[in-house]
Amino acid sequence: MNALSNDPMSIFGKNILQTVIDAIDAIIAVCDADKTVLMINETGRSQLQELADMAPEELLGHYIDEVLEPLIFDGQSIVGLVAKQRRPLQKNVRYKLDSKGLDKTILYSAVPIIENGRLRYIVATGRDMTELIQLEEQLAASEKLNQYYSGMVQRLAEFEKTDSIISSSKKMEDTLKLAMRASKSDASVFITGESGVGKEEIAKCIHRNSDRKDRAFVAVNCAAIPRELIESELFGYVEGAFTGSRKGGKRGLLEEADGGTFFLDEIGELPFEVQGKLLRVLQDGFLRRIGSTKDSGIDVRYISATNLSPAKLLDGSVFRQDLLYRLSVIPIYVTPIRERREDIIPLVEHFLSFYNNKYKRNVQISAAAYNYLCRLPWRGNVRQIKNVVERVVILSEDGPLLREDLLPILKLDIESDCGDSAEAFVKVTGLTTLSKAQEQMERQLIDMALEEYKTIPKAAGALGVPPSTLYRKLRR
Repeated sequence: MNALSNDPMSIFGKNILQTVIDAIDAIIAVCDADKTVLMINETGRSQLQELADMAPEELLGHYIDEVLEPLIFDGQSIVGLVAKQRRPLQKNVRYKLDSKGLDKTILYSAVPIIENGRLRYIVATGRDMTELIQLEEQLAASEKLNQYYSGMVQRLAEFEKTDSIISSSKKMEDTLKLAMRASKSDASVFITGESGVGKEEIAKCIHRNSDRKDRAFVAVNCAAIPRELIESELFGYVEGAFTGSRKGGKRGLLEEADGGTFFLDEIGELPFEVQGKLLRVLQDGFLRRIGSTKDSGIDVRYISATNLSPAKLLDGSVFRQDLLYRLSVIPIYVTPIRERREDIIPLVEHFLSFYNNKYKRNVQISAAAYNYLCRLPWRGNVRQIKNVVERVVILSEDGPLLREDLLPILKLDIESDCGDSAEAFVKVTGLTTLSKAQEQMERQLIDMALEEYKTIPKAAGALGVPPSTLYRKLRR
């Protein structure tokens, strides 16, 4: 027993030290004063093989800087720093494994071994901190999101009278501020923006916060009324004005809005001759029904909206310039959703709650699915988000939906805006060599895989190749 306890090496053999070191779940490496790798344990060999795509036997005898420094974010290994400064150091070393950013972070501790004033060895230990750092970043992001929503609640409290408009972006906040200021006067407001951004909601907001809020809000979609009927619909007519006219005549929509607000949506669709008659009503404050010889005073606040571009509005081909200047005393532009992506999640949550209640469902959306929705183009803006969410609620099962659950539902979209670009067909726009085409295709697929799966091993698995193959292609 005494012999056994006094000579453990005789039992375990001369490799006991290497065996113990290999059993430690951390990188342990020894370099000489020239930073040549003399010894490295199993964990270190595995990690460095992943970082540098080298076989274990190729690591020993190499300069550590030659192997690792090209991959390090700041270009300086901790071994190199200790060799220069000759003192113990600790450092987070970040490795860039793809063109999109950082992929791995290792916390190293290194100490110099000095004999008789000479640097003999450098012993370094390291532990992969990537997952921990990602968790810390997620926590920081959650805290930031919490602060963001707290600020959003405060901003919404300031705009409690705009409760029909779901928004949290700075751009929409500025638009609402302008609308609130416009509501305090009777000046004509001209709202521009793409289809589906919520121009009518802005018009209603202005009316609700104006002195006319207790009077009529009359909205007319100029594109929805046949051209031959729009004049009689707007201005009304007297009995006998034309064949088929109603007995006793009819009040027009402008008269219905007397004392209140008249909202002309899609005003760019108004025929030129009707634009001229509307201009006279704006200028004089008097209205004459079709077939009448008598003018009657009218008190209306005008709000107009169009999805025409400024260039189209100003070239005079579809819209009278004198009418435009009359109507656009206060111009308001509503930005599209792709320029205020902060509004996507609040809008999705709002419509999700609405349609869950409507259809007696309990559909939920996961964080990954929300992240995917935020990256979509949403060319139909708020209207498209509303339609897509309704479709999701109708076609999905109750419970949280993952990103992959959304894809088949979103692909039903007529405009194909919501399709997964990673699954799109290849489109050839010109001739090139097959080798160049293959290289470009590989580059795109690798970029997509890295963006989706974040780590090289997972991306390699999705692409069906070994990680070492993906490393080589990335370096090339």
